[in-house]
Amino acid sequence: MKGSERDQRIQPELTVPVKLYCMGAMVADEASREGFRDLARTFEAALSSFLSGLSRTDQGEALRLSYEAALGDEDAAPPRLRLVYSRD
Repeated sequence: MKGSERDQRIQPELTVPVKLYCMGAMVADEASREGFRDLARTFEAALSSFLSGLSRTDQGEALRLSYEAALGDEDAAPPRLRLVYSRD
């Protein structure tokens, strides 16, 4: 996926922290792909700390968007079978 395509996935109505998290995740992913694993780990550690300070809503949105960006054009794994429990 080209950088411009990734940028388009980050929607303008998102909060600044969510946008920053997604951009940081893309940088960490690119660093890892290019063989800069130490740099990627440093970004991931910083992102983990940053994410923990966000609201639950922003955390969920940031993780969802960064996951979708990491997938690129690939489909996500199909949902697992859900088990239904009944007391009847």
